[in-house]
Amino acid sequence: MRSVKMNTNMLSQKLIANVSPALAKAYNLPEGHQSMAFFSTDNDDVAYLAADDASKKANIKVIRIETFYGGEMCSWSKYGGGVFALISGPKVSDVRSGLAYIRDFIENRSELYNFDGDEGTAYYAQCIPKSGKYFKDFCGIEEGQAYAYLVGGPIETNYALDKALKAGKTEIAKYWYPPSHANSSGAILTGTESACRAATQAFVEALRFATEHPMEI
Repeated sequence: MRSVKMNTNMLSQKLIANVSPALAKAYNLPEGHQSMAFFSTDNDDVAYLAADDASKKANIKVIRIETFYGGEMCSWSKYGGGVFALISGPKVSDVRSGLAYIRDFIENRSELYNFDGDEGTAYYAQCIPKSGKYFKDFCGIEEGQAYAYLVGGPIETNYALDKALKAGKTEIAKYWYPPSHANSSGAILTGTESACRAATQAFVEALRFATEHPMEI
């Protein structure tokens, strides 16, 4: 079975240049953050990664990212996608810059794949050499640390995660018990960049085997 790249897209983005005090309080924005923006994507995983990437490059804070129950197919609105995301910053230019970095990652740097063009076998597997500020809050990874983001179907993924953990010296920074909000499962592994790359490769190969041989034990 061959891995086939799938496109990921930002579906909606809206910026508030000068947020109202009441809304700023509702979202507990940091003191001095005057601007905020929302965005949605057609894949939830890439939203988390794109936001972490932007937190390395722009003067923003990721306030909230939540995967919708059932993912994109169960979204309330046409542009809701699979996730709700919110960032804030001191100035509108900071937030605008953050959105630009986020969109670039989503549309050009994501690693969403399936096997042989079958979207029912979709998985996300990506090694990130250096984490940003957001993942320090999200899963306790120190800024600048490498990590592997590995997500797929519940049974196949947990089989593959065991292989990934045995492939290199990595630790689980965050784990999604099945079923997650999007009915998947997965983990964020952390370690050296080489260990995370080895884990990512082992994950994909084990996932391929589990997908190709669903009844073989």
